[in-house]
Amino acid sequence: MTNVWIMRKTRNAVTPTRGARRILVRADAITYLSADDHQVRATEFGSDGITVLVDEEDGGHNGPLLPEGFNVDMLDMVSEVRRKLAADGDTEDHVVTAQVVDGAWVWRAFAVSGPEPKPIP
Repeated sequence: MTNVWIMRKTRNAVTPTRGARRILVRADAITYLSADDHQVRATEFGSDGITVLVDEEDGGHNGPLLPEGFNVDMLDMVSEVRRKLAADGDTEDHVVTAQVVDGAWVWRAFAVSGPEPKPIP
């Protein structure tokens, strides 16, 4: 079965020069999803902990606030990826990630074996 993963790419706050961290959550495991101007948060099945999937700070210094309904936009992107995979007969896992493109937050998807899409300034 093909899985769709949600990835958060963060900078190491303690030593930012050491690179980025990647947090992955399987979309099917999410049982609670909320959002505000600053974060999209999720809870995974069987967990009491909250996982931050997107934080405005992930957009860099003076990054834009998250748009209203960005959590619903994520669900839409996950559904779009699944529809495309089913139509193409593709069984490879895919990753959905939030990025700032042209000064606005968007969700983008890529195959696990493919390159991560680069943010567009």
